[in-house]
Amino acid sequence: MHRYQGVDFTGPPSQRYGVAQKEEVRNAIKDSMPDLYEMLDTTIEEVVLLQRAFFTGIENQAAGTIGNHALNDFDSLIDSLVSGNGRDAAHACRSLYEHLINYCEVTTSDIAQQRYIAHRSITAITLARISHGTSQLKGLELKREKNRIKKLQRDNSISAAQSIASFGSRFHADWSERNLRDRARAHGYEHHYDTYKLLSQVTHGSSGGILGTHSLIQGFTVHRIGPSLDLAIFAYLEGLRFFRHFVSEVGKNDLIDTTSLIISLDHLIAFWPTYRRSLHAIDRDLWPATPPPPPIAIMALYPNGRIRWFYLEPVLNIMKRALKPAEHEYWEEKFSEYVAEINLSDVANQDGRPITCSVAGVTLVPSPGSKWFKASAVLMERETPMADWLDGAPRAAPGAQRSPKANTPKV
Repeated sequence: MHRYQGVDFTGPPSQRYGVAQKEEVRNAIKDSMPDLYEMLDTTIEEVVLLQRAFFTGIENQAAGTIGNHALNDFDSLIDSLVSGNGRDAAHACRSLYEHLINYCEVTTSDIAQQRYIAHRSITAITLARISHGTSQLKGLELKREKNRIKKLQRDNSISAAQSIASFGSRFHADWSERNLRDRARAHGYEHHYDTYKLLSQVTHGSSGGILGTHSLIQGFTVHRIGPSLDLAIFAYLEGLRFFRHFVSEVGKNDLIDTTSLIISLDHLIAFWPTYRRSLHAIDRDLWPATPPPPPIAIMALYPNGRIRWFYLEPVLNIMKRALKPAEHEYWEEKFSEYVAEINLSDVANQDGRPITCSVAGVTLVPSPGSKWFKASAVLMERETPMADWLDGAPRAAPGAQRSPKANTPKV
């Protein structure tokens, strides 16, 4: 079954413990900022014109390669910003800063240009050494892959050795003679280096790199897997600024008229406060109001007197069969006595569904091979009023199951 089949999408994600589909967030961004898409269309048209002029007229191979990186990462940045994917936006933003500095380096130094191109052979040799995938191949496919690796080594081993002999052993690790910060300082962009360091926390998995995907809610730390709108807000402004600097440098060094593109980028940069406000509003509807509950142990007493245990995932409203816990006899006896004492047997469902209860403090292990199914197949339904949260959010189909709840109080 689809992992979200048991979730009620008629209310905001905050009412379903933050569970949201990517398309739902993308639609919310699109519906809240139609002007953004008009500006992006204009900008992308200008970027295409720049691409044509840049790649058809460039003579500096190093600059052309860096331009390939920069233009592709700008494309990735835009895709990430309109989907709220802040982590990918941060990666692209960080890369755009490096491309800006590297472009300046290879267009102002012949030796830097030579080193940059020469490093291709080092990359090729490294690729040839990474042959782990051959263990997954067989027959003709394996033979062809081995031949490709040998050819890659053969074609690049001499040039790689010559490059290391010319530029030193450190060249194997980095094409440049100086680190990024020194290069940035030399070209007047060191004031952005702190931004680069912050973005690097996302890339390197530092403790501060989960901006926008964790929050303290009622004293509990809640982690989110999905859109980081805080990072998207940050990467929007900084990424566009880095790309604008890159475009400006291209205009100066390669004599390409980038005036219209820079104007379009300036309009997007000026739009940032609106983007920021819109994403903050969307984010408020994404975070749950209370910490998501953990999985729940469910006992189910069937009309024939048999008791089964189920592992309930309450956020997704799905469950599966579970192995009986070590103390199952005690809990089953107490549950049976409770049902008999208050005569719950006469409220059992006519369709054969059981009387159920949740058991606090018991951790279940799902039965091996058991399949997920909607919790409403076992638990009673609870009607939830229809409510839209943002234009473009998916609607529940008529007659769709609502969030379930147990038939009886907790034991």
